Amino acid sequence: MSERTAVARCHGQTVPSIFEQVFDRKQRIILYGAGKIGQRVAAALRWFGHSPVFFWDRCADLLGGERDGIEVLFPDLPAMSLEERADCLVVVTIFSENVAERIRQELLLAGYANVLSDKAIIGGLLQAECASRLQAGRFEFQLMRCHICPVVSDVRSRCEIFDRHIRDRFIKAVEAPFVPEVVVPSVGVLISNKCTMTCEGCNHLRDHYAPDDHRDLAPDQVIGDLGKLLSAVDLVNKLVLVGGEALLHPRVEEIIDRLLRLPKVGILQVITNGTVVPKSRRVFELLASPRVIVEISDYGDHVPEPLRPNVSRFVEQLEDHRIQYRRIRTLQWFDFGGFEDRGYTEEEIRHVYRTCCFLSHDLFDGRLYKCSRSAYGTVIGKVPNYPGDYVDVRDLDRESLRARLIEFLSLEYVDACRHCNGASAALTMEAGRQIVVVKKGRLRQDGSGLEAAAGVSAACTERRPS
Repeated sequence: MSERTAVARCHGQTVPSIFEQVFDRKQRIILYGAGKIGQRVAAALRWFGHSPVFFWDRCADLLGGERDGIEVLFPDLPAMSLEERADCLVVVTIFSENVAERIRQELLLAGYANVLSDKAIIGGLLQAECASRLQAGRFEFQLMRCHICPVVSDVRSRCEIFDRHIRDRFIKAVEAPFVPEVVVPSVGVLISNKCTMTCEGCNHLRDHYAPDDHRDLAPDQVIGDLGKLLSAVDLVNKLVLVGGEALLHPRVEEIIDRLLRLPKVGILQVITNGTVVPKSRRVFELLASPRVIVEISDYGDHVPEPLRPNVSRFVEQLEDHRIQYRRIRTLQWFDFGGFEDRGYTEEEIRHVYRTCCFLSHDLFDGRLYKCSRSAYGTVIGKVPNYPGDYVDVRDLDRESLRARLIEFLSLEYVDACRHCNGASAALTMEAGRQIVVVKKGRLRQDGSGLEAAAGVSAACTERRPS
């Protein structure tokens, strides 16, 4: 047992036994997936003195030759000898449980005897690393690093180290805790369903809206609903500001300012496609807060040509203001399908929910839903109105709201899952593919209130059949 492994154990966090055995035997480790989880796992392995030999990734040609000094290769499974396959450990660092399991089965069939895809075990390694660093006096809370950790990003899990640092660094004047404590890992704040793009298969259903579906929620309404929710909980680790395209909201500056003033809130994540550059300098000053992370979903060539210069300008502004941001090249989406009832059995619907990687606890118009598809689908009538699927924040007093939130956070599925394919490994689609042609022209405000490029066809505001 290494010194750092022993330190983690002394601090109450045990390195999972499968990794202890690999460390002791000095087996080779291959990480399947060079994304943010793979990079986070690589850092943990290095801390324990066992660097991966390389990454495997099917998008290796787009990722470049290395990540954090570790070579990235396309997974050519037959290239390794049978002896090498039997000896190494392959860790599948893919967030989607269904995709990870499919890859695990492929590896086992190809003769790789030691394959790990269990998120709980991988999360245990990451928590052990942080515990070891704390004990050694080498832990430094880095928001950008902690934010991508799968233990933190999964709304079904909790990280005590992250919770504690969020409280210590960002939370002020918190009331005496409830019994039992109510901590919400993440709440999506849906302030608008307008967007500059109309992507096929949009998780927020942009490709299903009619002109009269477009809405910008009033700041008082957004903050009032959040204030009511916060009165009934101890902590919300993260608020996620999202749309549509949240930066299109005409009063987004006011909303961001007021979100950062709310009590019991840790960090604020702003998700954008980068095609909107706010004119107000104050917006960027607010985004420069150490509590804020901006995440750009980069759809590459699918971004309409007239909007592409905006993405570069937006990134320049982020860097000029020293704003923490991540630009993520999004290549594939899950295809959640239409809205017909799938006829799932009880076991099947639980599986759809358990393996979904899009649970986000989204607040829209006074109701807290499990995900944006459930929220927007219910609002525009694509998904039946299932009262048990959401928390009606406005209609409950503080004690009733707290009790309902405890129940809601422990649900094993919602009925909206009956109308969704879930995160199926077999059903994917190219991300960001547009169903609207955006022609060259000046940005304008069209009749629906949607900020778009001049020349957008009428299909931009027509619902697609489900």
